[in-house]
Amino acid sequence: MQEFLKENRKLNLSAFRTDEHSWVGNILDSLAILNGSGDLFIGAKKMLDLGTGGGFPLLPLAVSLPDLSCTGMDATQKKIDAVERITRSLEIKNVRLICGRAEELGHDPGLRESFGLVTSRAVAEIPVLLEYMAPFAKKGGILAMWKSVKIADELASSVKAQELLGTSYFKTYTYDLGLGWGERCILFFRKTRNLPDTYPRRNGAVKAKPL
Repeated sequence: MQEFLKENRKLNLSAFRTDEHSWVGNILDSLAILNGSGDLFIGAKKMLDLGTGGGFPLLPLAVSLPDLSCTGMDATQKKIDAVERITRSLEIKNVRLICGRAEELGHDPGLRESFGLVTSRAVAEIPVLLEYMAPFAKKGGILAMWKSVKIADELASSVKAQELLGTSYFKTYTYDLGLGWGERCILFFRKTRNLPDTYPRRNGAVKAKPL
């Protein structure tokens, strides 16, 4: 928490600027997946955190699960540099970092369909996040996205995207962070088949024309 706050004072990585806000809103929120995932981490030797920003949920999960190989990806180099400084300071050995856009890196053969777990706390609609995340998950892998609890309509609108992207929704974990923070949820999807080379679409099409 302290290492993150030090970076956040310089780079505006997060709106959470106090000890309490960062501890609850970033770290405990990231770790909520450990309570909600059941046995999903079993067999998931490699994790990708898409749009990792200031390193959440990447860094709390890497510290908690030292045998898990954790990759953080973000399109902004200064954020990747900040997370790199945190990992060095804390001597976290199971993290690697990549700067780039998901539309491009999703076609990289070294990254495509090679992760047992893909996570994202990025703010985007479900069809958009699915198209960014699904290309990185291997068949049978899990996609986990953090959302607010008012998600029914957005989830219903993602049925077409799920079908096109070979993903299937199977679980919502709802939790309360306490201290007046209110309820949040994590949506879980399973990758059911490999994707055609069509996805992810490039040149801004993912956000401009959601599936």
